[in-house]
Amino acid sequence: MAATAQAVVPEPAPAAVPEPGPAGEALQAEVPTALSPGAEAPGELAGAGDAARVDLGRLNGRPATSARPRNRPPWDIGPQADPAEIPVAEGVPAEDPVAGTPAEQEPGELVGVGGAVGAGGAVRGGVSRRAGGQAAVRTRPRSAPTDTLPDWRPEPGGLGPAAGGDAGLDAEARGLDRLLTVRGWPLAVVLAVQAVLSLRLVWSATAFIDEGLYLSVGHLELGHFLHHATMPNVASFMSGSPVVYPPLAALADDVGGLAGARLLSLAFMLIATVMLHGVTRRLLASRPAAFFAAALFGWLGTAQFLGAFATYDAMALMLLTLATWLGVRAIETDYALRYTLLCAAGLCLAVADAAKYAAALFNPVVLAVVALAVWRADGRKAGLDALGAMVLAAILPLTVGYDLAGASYGQGISTTTLSRVNGTASVRAVLDLSAHATGLIAVLAVLGAILITARRPGWTTVALAWTLAAAEFLAPAEQARIHTLTSLFKHVGYGAWFACMVGGYLLAELPALLARVGRLARPGRSRAGRGGAGRAGAGPRPRWALLVGAAAGTAVILAAGAFGVTVANAQHDTWPDSRPMIADLTRLVRPDGIYLVEDPNVVTYYLRTKVPFENVDDTYVFFYPDPQTHRMLTGAPAYAAAIQRGYFAGIVLAFGDTFATDQLVVADINRYHTYRLADVVPYRDSYGPSQYKIWIRVTPRPPVAHPRRPGHRHRRRGLRAG
Repeated sequence: MAATAQAVVPEPAPAAVPEPGPAGEALQAEVPTALSPGAEAPGELAGAGDAARVDLGRLNGRPATSARPRNRPPWDIGPQADPAEIPVAEGVPAEDPVAGTPAEQEPGELVGVGGAVGAGGAVRGGVSRRAGGQAAVRTRPRSAPTDTLPDWRPEPGGLGPAAGGDAGLDAEARGLDRLLTVRGWPLAVVLAVQAVLSLRLVWSATAFIDEGLYLSVGHLELGHFLHHATMPNVASFMSGSPVVYPPLAALADDVGGLAGARLLSLAFMLIATVMLHGVTRRLLASRPAAFFAAALFGWLGTAQFLGAFATYDAMALMLLTLATWLGVRAIETDYALRYTLLCAAGLCLAVADAAKYAAALFNPVVLAVVALAVWRADGRKAGLDALGAMVLAAILPLTVGYDLAGASYGQGISTTTLSRVNGTASVRAVLDLSAHATGLIAVLAVLGAILITARRPGWTTVALAWTLAAAEFLAPAEQARIHTLTSLFKHVGYGAWFACMVGGYLLAELPALLARVGRLARPGRSRAGRGGAGRAGAGPRPRWALLVGAAAGTAVILAAGAFGVTVANAQHDTWPDSRPMIADLTRLVRPDGIYLVEDPNVVTYYLRTKVPFENVDDTYVFFYPDPQTHRMLTGAPAYAAAIQRGYFAGIVLAFGDTFATDQLVVADINRYHTYRLADVVPYRDSYGPSQYKIWIRVTPRPPVAHPRRPGHRHRRRGLRAG
């Protein structure tokens, strides 16, 4: 740097050099390579024949008595701004050079002739003023990300180029270094592997009961939109709006069947991985960290499963990730576009919450991440303004939509999300399942947050790191509170998306940490290296550290992906193959018949052209009006009275989630002899072998009005293991 400065900067006249005071002497001692000895006073900028003085000790608010800021430890290998890469502001003659680049200059610092070099944290984007009062213009260094912190630029030393360049690396190490930081192909590899891991599950099982519900409701909604068909009151028992995800899934089902709907979920999950890569790269200014974060999430067992599962979970997660990306991306834009993107991010939050009500649990995480990112880039006011814009953009459509939807939506939100009935699962069971699904991500995220905290950056970065890590624990904490395992396996994947950012940062930092350990083990060489680098850790990383660190990080993501395969396989085996049962029912059902089915939504999906949706009852809740007393019966008395009078045309029991109710129904069938056993279909699920039993009515009875109440609902069993 000294050689470059001496080559391009004309020497100022001796009269223009002031007597250096104590601060000047300290600066002269700190930055000997930035200025020619005896040629320029400390902190002086020369150009166009006149000198411009600026107190280097006040750059970025840092004390003039230290070459390294107090909040940056010796092992923080922060990148230095290259003078050749700092663009000259518009209107500044090319022949007006900057005398030297301070060792502590950050992205977004202000460069000008006849003026001052300002702090990037004070004026975002940079303003260059020429002597003579010319207009201010905006400028940013091309080599630095525009939305990283002015108080900390975390370019992990893991795989990116170290300060000091590639001089200390041999050809093989330099090639590996460039290979892992190149644009494009690392993310493409992650997406390709993620797609393969999910595609193997797309055709491996028949529809789960949740998939059957959303696809059936989607077809009903399409029929209502297109042909004004009668729409049952499904919103009162669904845990997401029936008009957001179900119609999209039904369209995909019309094109490609169940596989088409599952491929739609795969597309959503791939988008979520792309968003994760983009957000991590912008927040941590590191492509290696973004690569490791994307691989950790994309190959996670939960991500593999959701990419082959036709429910609203993949869509809601994708919208949350898109909201986060839009909010972080808005930092790089001008005022008008920034708030357009922030409002779009808030709208994405609103749609995510409408698609799946439980997605609102992660709204605070998205809002905090965006607000902290804007705060550290442009200050407190900008951060709070961004937070307010997103909150307002999310609340307005949700409020209007809730008001227009009616009471049935309020009932669905209350019963499925806000006032959900407590289960019987222990806290230990909740924690065990969470650890099995995403325990590795939680460990990496906590370690990554500790590493960032140990480097003592600005408080906003520490808060951001711990916010991302804490997101992993939101779903387990909430479900431990209500003692339920239902959908936990899916919900922990939401938090894992955020936690993978700091987990990826930790893996990208492994080479730098190994290099630091090696230097500490050889103190003599470490001291010699500090003499030329000016900062501990600023020397080039040794080849062994790069190779071992990269190999260790790669081994972690491969091991996580391999374990994720077993987790996703186990989850996909939790429900039985329903094809033989559906084949038998296809021969037995009649359009005017009413059927009692333990897994009703599987039947309503596969036999939607043969049996109306409202003609299928379940073994979770049932109401029946007594013909003699006209009293509404529910529970066991309702089943007994309906079976005694031959109300159902057929009964299908699986002896699964409602085993106790199934035994009561069998006892009533044996007591009244109104049904005969038509078929027994064996199956196997995660609990072992069992049987479907199908009964049909012996003596035809005239059908009576279907005893529906406004509050009647088909209750769905959640994922048995999550």
